[in-house]
Amino acid sequence: MELLISAYISSQILDKPGFSLKNDTPLLESRILNSLSLLKLVVYLEKEFGIVVPADELVPENFKTIDAICNYLQSKSSHKISDATPAFG
Repeated sequence: MELLISAYISSQILDKPGFSLKNDTPLLESRILNSLSLLKLVVYLEKEFGIVVPADELVPENFKTIDAICNYLQSKSSHKISDATPAFG
């Protein structure tokens, strides 16, 4: 899951396919994600992992790092989400 999210952010948000992001890189503080790119990421996560992210869960704590995003996704899923083939690009 971490690899999918990192690959999506690198290729679709940063436009740098293959760019390596660490799982603890601060995505919001380092301005990798802004309000528009966060919404783009949420749409991807909803489609890729079959979840719905309600507005009240669009909080920095859930999206501050790739690790935080993975923890959030696992909390939304009744079963563990595993790595799969990316649905982008």
